[in-house]
Amino acid sequence: MKNLVLISLLSLGLFTTSAVAEESRFYTGLDLFSSTNTFKEKLGSVSVDVDDDSDGFKLKLGTVLNEGWRVQGYYQREIYDIPVYDNTNDVLNEIGVDVIKGFEVTPEFNPFLQAGMGLGWMDVEGYSNNTANTLSLKIGAGVMYAFTPTFEAIIGIDLQYRDWEDVETIFGTIELSETTTKLYIGANIHF
Repeated sequence: MKNLVLISLLSLGLFTTSAVAEESRFYTGLDLFSSTNTFKEKLGSVSVDVDDDSDGFKLKLGTVLNEGWRVQGYYQREIYDIPVYDNTNDVLNEIGVDVIKGFEVTPEFNPFLQAGMGLGWMDVEGYSNNTANTLSLKIGAGVMYAFTPTFEAIIGIDLQYRDWEDVETIFGTIELSETTTKLYIGANIHF
């Protein structure tokens, strides 16, 4: 009798967990990315284009809405191969929001489109500011594959434009803008 009660409670617990997992609305995730970036740098009347690749990660917290829509907030940390202003500042931190529209092909396989906006900051020393702030806009596409109701893998590509805050130096004002192509893989866990 005790075994029957124990098995019944265990079965009920597994069934409830499975049912809740299928209806989960929130998720957290991690993306790893590599990007190809082109900076347009202007100092006075001199303007140059500089290629500077970067790698990093993005932590996400999101919610699943109706009809394939999602909204997620994120924190991203990006490290450039070549420091942006001088040899001490190569790390950009960014927070932002993405809006995603998924298109169900099968219950497991969903291509998606996304658009996002982010605010970033990089520590800079010896200039007019202690930080250089950024505003980024992006669009992207990819695919999600749900291995289970609570775990999905992601692969995607984003095209991004980033406008950097002007920084004053003794030689003049440094103006920066950046275009990026970012490839990423990631995973989401629904809860």
